[in-house]
Amino acid sequence: MFKKIIIIIILLMTGGLLTLAAASGMVKVPFLSALLGTDKPKNLIGNVDPNLYKDTLVKEDITLTDEIGEYCLICDISYEDFTPMDVVVSSEELTSLLRATNSNLGPLKEIQVKLNDNNQAEVSAYLDLTDYGYDFSGPVYAAGSITKGGSSSLAIDLQRVEIGILSIPEKYIKQGEEGLNALINDQLAKMTDLKIDSLEISNNSLHFKGDYPKTATVK
Repeated sequence: MFKKIIIIIILLMTGGLLTLAAASGMVKVPFLSALLGTDKPKNLIGNVDPNLYKDTLVKEDITLTDEIGEYCLICDISYEDFTPMDVVVSSEELTSLLRATNSNLGPLKEIQVKLNDNNQAEVSAYLDLTDYGYDFSGPVYAAGSITKGGSSSLAIDLQRVEIGILSIPEKYIKQGEEGLNALINDQLAKMTDLKIDSLEISNNSLHFKGDYPKTATVK
């Protein structure tokens, strides 16, 4: 409540356009951006061991044949050695893996994933699209559900999206939802023998059962 009061005072004392720019996270305004919390992605789960992903890969006997920094969510990757798996991955393990594999390439940095209950999840990251022809870079946040879409696909339902601390209108959320589903499922389509028997998010974990590749190689 106190922070909200301070923000309201600042809104009244400073220029509206400057405050709006800082609130979006697209423009870094000294002191103001930090106070609004738009100088970095939203903190969802606190500090995560950056090397935790190594234990996860060993535990599930997964091999990445290239340097970890060569992998990202939009990278061209080939997959082999599909094997039945029954795996539980925590928010911390998934966050560590996504941060490590997107550290050098791709538009998303400083990713955090919070897995909740009833297939609900939250994601925050720093999104930089300047190398992809769009004049945008700043912190983003999304919340929604992740469910099994088909035998080898996911269905993502975005319920809330924020740029900085500004909520995105629903019609734009649905447009982003379509793009996100296409992006994720295009990557899954490269896993030619992927089979999703079940996928459940609950109690800070993602539980996957099905056939999953043990080896991934960057093309």
